[in-house]
Amino acid sequence: MADENMEVEIARLDERLKSIERMLVDIVASQKEAIDGRRRGYEAQERTEREMIGINHRLTSVEKSVEAIRPTTAELERVRDRVVFAGGLGKALWGIGKGLIYAAAGAAGAYYSLTGRPPP
Repeated sequence: MADENMEVEIARLDERLKSIERMLVDIVASQKEAIDGRRRGYEAQERTEREMIGINHRLTSVEKSVEAIRPTTAELERVRDRVVFAGGLGKALWGIGKGLIYAAAGAAGAYYSLTGRPPP
């Protein structure tokens, strides 16, 4: 009977060891998965950092370009203001010119109606 108890005890210990071994295998597998996950996270972080550096360089070049064209933009605004003023002045002068032509036509018509002959 002692041999039977000893065999049963050995079988139980063997099962416990197998259970512990399976748990260790599971722990090792989960640690490998965690390592891979961290590695992927670090790689993604590095890619993002590289992209941010590239975006910063592009933004710097855009800012330099904007600073370079700023005088041209200011000159364009001055020219636009001059053109707008010239357009308004041209409209006013056309209005005055039309008034003068109407006045001259009215004077010629009055002269013709008073004298009966065309103006000189």
